[in-house]
Amino acid sequence: MRKNSLLVVFILLLFSCLTIYAQVEPTETSSGGGIDWFELIIITGYLLGVFILLPIVVYTNLKEKLFSPTNENSEEVQIIENLSEEERNNRAVSILEKIEEKLTPFTADNGENMITITSGKQARFVKEGLDYINKQLVPTNADVIARVEEFSTVYADRTQRAFTGSNWVIGCSLGVGILFFMTAGISTFIFIHFLGLVFYFLSSRTTMYTLEKRMKILGRSGGMISSILSGLFIGNGVKYYVKNSSGYVSRDWETEGQMAIIGLVILLIAAMILGFFAAFLGVINALLNYSTSYLLPIKPKGDWFETNISLS
Repeated sequence: MRKNSLLVVFILLLFSCLTIYAQVEPTETSSGGGIDWFELIIITGYLLGVFILLPIVVYTNLKEKLFSPTNENSEEVQIIENLSEEERNNRAVSILEKIEEKLTPFTADNGENMITITSGKQARFVKEGLDYINKQLVPTNADVIARVEEFSTVYADRTQRAFTGSNWVIGCSLGVGILFFMTAGISTFIFIHFLGLVFYFLSSRTTMYTLEKRMKILGRSGGMISSILSGLFIGNGVKYYVKNSSGYVSRDWETEGQMAIIGLVILLIAAMILGFFAAFLGVINALLNYSTSYLLPIKPKGDWFETNISLS
């Protein structure tokens, strides 16, 4: 009886915690003036992530591809009129030489010396330089055009993004959203919550050069979140046995059932917390994956060539 009573109390305490965490209205702080860290993390994730960083991340994902003249965007091509064809080709050569200076050299497997992009600063400079060539110079020299295509290929390969986030976080966040939709219907919180989920997914998309650098430091790891939640499932597979007074050993189904219930409750609480933390985890991912490669819809003052090539 004592064993069963303790189990009931433990389950009630866990469900009480789950109910407290599920509250979306601000709670009053204690008389001691302590900080509600859970609420602070949630608010930081939604306000900073959804309303400030999400637009920047979306804009970066849309605009980080190189400009390629087509019939649809031909009006964006504005060739500098006061430059001759030869001067435009020479200016393009200067930009390409500067790009080559800034990239990181390495030796390929076949022993050939090559250069590549290894940082966000390099990627931004390559994009700005190649876009300037394609929009305002439009070179006609075959060698220059071939070199532009080579750098364009390098940029496309190295800035390709792959999702490196946690499927657990996405699943838990979806679960929280669906739960609140079923209990409270459509609300402002539901809308903001799903924007936070979109933000987490986009902010978790990592460029190849960042992923390569991270793998060299951390190795191929499945991630802490995945390890913890997978461990909860593995723990449910533990078998318990009991020996009676005659020495007969049998499965202890009662203990296994109790432990399974406890594990399920802990898993639900962890899933609820992760679901609310998706936007905050997105903020962390955005700082890791976009801090040096973000783009803004603010046009720099002056001519890009004069600022970055001539003056340097």
